[in-house]
Amino acid sequence: MQKIISITNNQQGSVIIIAVIILAMLSIIGIAATNTSNTEMKITTNALLHNMAFYTADSGIAAGRATLNNLKMADAGSWDALLRNQATDPPGTEVITWNGVDCTTLNEIIDADGVGRTVGPATFSLAIEDNDDRDNNPEVDTDATVVLTSTVSYLGSNITIEAIIQGGAGGKTYAQEHYDAGSTGEASAESTVPDSVQRW
Repeated sequence: MQKIISITNNQQGSVIIIAVIILAMLSIIGIAATNTSNTEMKITTNALLHNMAFYTADSGIAAGRATLNNLKMADAGSWDALLRNQATDPPGTEVITWNGVDCTTLNEIIDADGVGRTVGPATFSLAIEDNDDRDNNPEVDTDATVVLTSTVSYLGSNITIEAIIQGGAGGKTYAQEHYDAGSTGEASAESTVPDSVQRW
């Protein structure tokens, strides 16, 4: 007598098929986990690079503010020289001697201080421009206020920070200043304080 085996009732080899399916699913889960891990690593690295660039640019603002204050106290016209050099292409029309070094830009002045512009692995670059002091001349500072820009490019992270810098050495210093509607560009004093007090 012949024995008939139905294909639907035959379970031989089903364990291998189930094992292959489970192995395939585990492989897909492993690949997905690896991709997720790589993506998170890239995100973390980018955040780290961004933070390094940001804090370097922020350090540039602090260094620039201190240097501008020292320049203004040493020579009230030093900001105008920097503004003229910044507006000239190429820069270098006026020389400011600082610590025995001839400088034409704020970067060179900070380098002449011996402090350097490198914070960790990144380096900041500084530039100044005249604020809108209503004198229609970007090469002359009439209100002891300039815009300081610190820029850092580090491994794909580009950061730019701007700050308004006010200084009063060499001229009248006011607790507050404002412009009237028909202002000539000179600030009006709301309250006067001694010249020795710096607005920072």
